[in-house]
Amino acid sequence: MTSGNVMNISIENVTWQDYRASNTSMVLYYTSDPVSEIPVREIPEELPSDVLPEPHYESGTYGYYGCSKSKVRNAFVKSKIRYILFMTKYSGTIAEYKDRVFITGFYRINKIADAKKVHIRYCPDYSCLDEDHCYCMRADEKRFVAIQDAFEVTSAVLKKWGYTSKITRQTRIQLNEEQTLEVINFLNEKADATSLYIMETKRLWPASDESDEEEE
Repeated sequence: MTSGNVMNISIENVTWQDYRASNTSMVLYYTSDPVSEIPVREIPEELPSDVLPEPHYESGTYGYYGCSKSKVRNAFVKSKIRYILFMTKYSGTIAEYKDRVFITGFYRINKIADAKKVHIRYCPDYSCLDEDHCYCMRADEKRFVAIQDAFEVTSAVLKKWGYTSKITRQTRIQLNEEQTLEVINFLNEKADATSLYIMETKRLWPASDESDEEEE
C-alpha cells in the first residue's frame, strides 16, 4: 500500500472535518517536472519512489499521500488560512519561461483531517511523530493554469508582499486578503488547465507492476 514513501490508499481513510478560515493564503513551493511543457509536479523516474505527489491535484488534497512539511501544514491550519497558492521555478520545456518563478495554481481549502495515525501506519518515513497532529487539507475549489497564464512572482511582487528572502523549496509566504484576492482573481481569469495537468502526469508516470492509486 506504499510506493517508496508514498501511500496508495484512498483519501477516505481519514475523517474529514469542515474547516473555517479567513480569505488569506500561504504560498508554498513545489518542484515542477523538467520534461513537460505544462508545469506539473515532479514525476518520479522509476518506482518505487520517495517523490511525493504534491500538490495532488487529482484529488485536490495536500499533505495526505506522504508526510513532509508537517509543521508547515499544522501552522496553516492553526492560522486559519483559506488558500494554498502553488509556486514553482519553471523547469519545463519552454525556454522563454525557464527558471522564472510563477504561481501556477491554487486550492481553496474547506476540509481538514488529522493524518498522523495513517502516516505512522503506512509511511516508512514521517515527520509528525512528535507532533500533536499532522493535518492534511482538501479543496472544494482548485485551478491550475498553463505556464503562459501563470502569475509571475517577480522581485517587484516579492517586495510588494514584504518578502525579502531568497526563493527556495522551503519558502512559504503568508498573504493577506487583498494580496490573496489579486492572485486568485488573476488565475480565475485564465483557462482552467487542471485536467491537462492530470493527463500529463498520468502520461509521464513510470510503468509499474503495482496498481495506481486506489479509486476514491
